[in-house]
Amino acid sequence: MDVKDIVNVNYKMFKECPYEILNQFELKEYPKEYIICHQDQVYDFFYVIAEGLVNIYRISIEGKKYSQAIYRKGDYFGELEVFSRKPYVCSVETITEAKVWRISRTDFLRWVELDKNFLLYLINTMCDSFYRLSKKAGEDTLYPLKYRICNFLLRSVDEDNLGDKYIEIPFDRERLSEQIVATTRSINRILKQLKEKDIIDIKNKSIIVKDLEGLKQEEDVL
Repeated sequence: MDVKDIVNVNYKMFKECPYEILNQFELKEYPKEYIICHQDQVYDFFYVIAEGLVNIYRISIEGKKYSQAIYRKGDYFGELEVFSRKPYVCSVETITEAKVWRISRTDFLRWVELDKNFLLYLINTMCDSFYRLSKKAGEDTLYPLKYRICNFLLRSVDEDNLGDKYIEIPFDRERLSEQIVATTRSINRILKQLKEKDIIDIKNKSIIVKDLEGLKQEEDVL
């Protein structure tokens, strides 16, 4: 294993990680739409994403998927369950092909013990994650669908593309339905309204934002 490869994934997390811990990581490769961890099962590993996108979601008793978050390079999962070997609250499934570093529970606990920098990083990022999840839960319950869709599109805009006249955002109706807890029919209705106002255009697998300021104004209209 090349130590630089894993450190470059998330420098803040690994910058003071002892070599004896780095040497225990193994790199796993997964195809698109592969479930790495299943809801309600126990896994004795801590995971850090090296490449690709993964969906963190929960399935209801009726079989409905509710997406909690989309994770990417540098994000981690398994931290809540690995300390006390609890079953996973959510499933973790690749959206694209992905590479993931993983380390055993025993070595993870040893890492926490040896590396104060990692412990502080873990606490800070977990608090940030809880904050975002709490905010999302409140929005899903209290805010109208148009706000949530506009908010999703605005959050999906890459900062590097802010100066572009038109901004293209990858889009999957089914995944958005899971993420904002709404039917695809309701989502299509809002998208049609935004298109009729010439704020967006819709392609098969993407949405083109034509009027970023107009989208922000639509978000503010509750």
